[in-house]
Amino acid sequence: MSTSTTTQNRFQRWYFGWAEPHYQRLSPELQAQARALDQLLYSRAGLGIWMGLLGGLTGTTAGLHAAGLPWMPALGLSLIMTLGLLMAFAAAWLQPEKFLGRRRFGGLVVKVVLGALGGLALGWLVGRLTRHGLPGLERLPDDLERLVRVGLPLTLGAAVAVALLISLMAAARRNMLQQELQRSRASEAQAQNQREASEARLRLLQAQIQPHFIFNSLSAVQHWVDSADPRASGLLRSLTAFLRGSAEQMLKPQVSLSDELTQVQHYLQVMQARWGDRLQYRLDLDAELAARAQLPPGIVLSLVENALEHGLAPALSGGQLRIVLKPAGEQGWRLEVCDDGVGMQDFGAEGLGLANCRARLGHAFGAHASLVLDADPDGRGTRACIQVQGAGHAL
Repeated sequence: MSTSTTTQNRFQRWYFGWAEPHYQRLSPELQAQARALDQLLYSRAGLGIWMGLLGGLTGTTAGLHAAGLPWMPALGLSLIMTLGLLMAFAAAWLQPEKFLGRRRFGGLVVKVVLGALGGLALGWLVGRLTRHGLPGLERLPDDLERLVRVGLPLTLGAAVAVALLISLMAAARRNMLQQELQRSRASEAQAQNQREASEARLRLLQAQIQPHFIFNSLSAVQHWVDSADPRASGLLRSLTAFLRGSAEQMLKPQVSLSDELTQVQHYLQVMQARWGDRLQYRLDLDAELAARAQLPPGIVLSLVENALEHGLAPALSGGQLRIVLKPAGEQGWRLEVCDDGVGMQDFGAEGLGLANCRARLGHAFGAHASLVLDADPDGRGTRACIQVQGAGHAL
């Protein structure tokens, strides 16, 4: 029941109490339509409908009175006819399939005609008793002749017309529902195509994240193995862990920040083995937040690669990389990748890696995520900042 019980009058409470069991037998879609119709009837927009019904009721009552019925019987019969027609039209609107087809149309015509004939007979009987009383048998042949000659054709014509109107409404409603279904299917198909295109684009973006260091690292491993360098074992171990984790994570649409940062640490271990003292790194992480937060795989790794390639590699003495993860806002998080390298002068144009990171964050979180690249506020160097509002789940 959609209307608040505190704002209902006695009639509305009775009506909704009577209608609710009937609503429960309908499908959820029809329940929503029936309740929406009730809301319409009890709103300002429904005032026109009530005025139209009042006008029809008044006209029918006046017509029956002109035909010989007293006012009260004419009003009662008009109420029965109006409510019956209203319920029939509402049923045709809510369940049009029950009124369509030759057999169902024939049954509808029979029901409407029988109802009309019953109303005609009742009105005639009440009118005759009111005008002449029970004895007036001497006028019975004339009254019956007038009933058959005038009342019966008009009643049958009106009944067939009403049955046609109900069928036309049912047919129009069915066409409307079919068009809505077609639009819904077309919209679903379009959404599916968009999802498939987005997923294909996402896979392409993921494939474009090229870990160039792999080839360099393999070359370093080969050189160290050939020269019996003891660093070869540790480098190969870190590289194997990184490749195994990357192969698993890149197949997932999202991973936890904890898993992503584990991959980043493997990567930094490989790079530190290659660079030696030129690379120092520090991770300041909220472990609970890292386990809860999610993001597409490879994004933090891309930012770290970017910082090393453009920030620390050009510096002769290398430098330090810092990764900071902390809460931001309500259930949000903020991750910063900072370096104290040469700064932003080498970032005249945004590269493919940063563009892909922004595109993948937008695909996963929409407007709830951002990626900003600016100067490190703690000194020279660059800071890349990812911020995700909310719980960090994909759209």
